[in-house]
Amino acid sequence: MKKMMLGFYLLLCSTLASAAVIDFDDLSGNTFNTIADGYQGFNWTTLGSVNGSEFPGSGYEAGVVSGNNAAFNFFADDVSISLASEGSFDFIGAFFTAAWVGDYYHEISFEGWLDGVLVYSLDSAIALADDTPTWIQLDWAGIDQLNIYSNLAGWDFWAMDDFTVNINSTSVPESSGVVLMLMGLLGMSLLRRRA
Repeated sequence: MKKMMLGFYLLLCSTLASAAVIDFDDLSGNTFNTIADGYQGFNWTTLGSVNGSEFPGSGYEAGVVSGNNAAFNFFADDVSISLASEGSFDFIGAFFTAAWVGDYYHEISFEGWLDGVLVYSLDSAIALADDTPTWIQLDWAGIDQLNIYSNLAGWDFWAMDDFTVNINSTSVPESSGVVLMLMGLLGMSLLRRRA
């Protein structure tokens, strides 16, 4: 019975956190549209989606890691990604690619915020190439907003794919789900006693 209760406790805890890899492939890829607030549980400030095949030979094409689409910084602006509900998320990482490389370096930097307080920031910017995606893994836990800055806002376009996070919900499971799980455990224990 102790093993069953431990299993129930782990099952209950596992419903409070969920891992996600957001690949933007269910979006249109129309570069004239921004990503709507609430998409995949986040609010996306100045981010759009782009179909890599629309720009052959560019960093947009190289930046698509999975599927056909990637996200990009609309108007080459700085970006803010915030949780659309209560709680926090852990930013694991994502692939980033410069859209075009000219006579200057494409660099981005990050900040992680929780309840309006700066929790994480990078000491230096990260350089991006336009011919291959760069996996940037930060493993920042317990934030509700991620800001991404370009070294030359208004000029530095970049693509992002496979945005990987753990969403930490503050909600508890509905009582009907808990009741069903308890009934299942009770049924399992009765069957075990009969055997």
